[in-house]
Amino acid sequence: MKLRIPNIVVLMFCLFVFSGCSVSKDNSEVSNAEMRETNAWESTQETDEEDMVVAEPEPEELLDAFLAGEIPAFYDDEDERGILFDQLSHDEDEWDCHSVGERIDLDNDGENEQIVNGPYGGIYFDARDGKVYVLAEGEGTAGVLSYAVYDHATWIVHSDTTHGGRQTYWLTRYDGGGNIADEFKLGAEYWESPDDTYDENSEFTYRDEEISMEEYEELIKEIFGW
Repeated sequence: MKLRIPNIVVLMFCLFVFSGCSVSKDNSEVSNAEMRETNAWESTQETDEEDMVVAEPEPEELLDAFLAGEIPAFYDDEDERGILFDQLSHDEDEWDCHSVGERIDLDNDGENEQIVNGPYGGIYFDARDGKVYVLAEGEGTAGVLSYAVYDHATWIVHSDTTHGGRQTYWLTRYDGGGNIADEFKLGAEYWESPDDTYDENSEFTYRDEEISMEEYEELIKEIFGW
């Protein structure tokens, strides 16, 4: 009997060792599986969070919201209140009546701006950076608002052609980000003319340089198509 006891002890020890190794291996496999599941869940969560990012409204959507009275238009980034479309006069019997006009690219960014018809040429609205801004507006009889396509770009025009002794056009080209890329003045002055029209003796300017009457008329035709 004394010889068999050590054998039993050895046998039990071996069984214990092998059993422990098996449990350790199984636990390792479970741990690795759980890690893979956790990584997959975290990856899914990151994807879901990215999908939840709200996209910035498109310019057309912003202009629609402005015309619907849902959001204001600002004159600049310092303007905290802005103006609402409903605040403009829409009474057809009033001289300052405003109405919805066409949408065209006025600032050369490839996106359409909104023309609102009104006194002195109305107002041009531009949607950019998640907001609506006033791009340009009529400034009275000495600054009637319009636009012209010239030199492969659209130019905002303010003109004074109703006062005696002068014809003046200020043209501004925007870069698409609300910034002025170029501007110039084109004009004729004929203060002493008895019939209030220009002739060869009148003064003509283009980009602050003196030009001839023929050059002036050619530029008028080229810019405005008259």
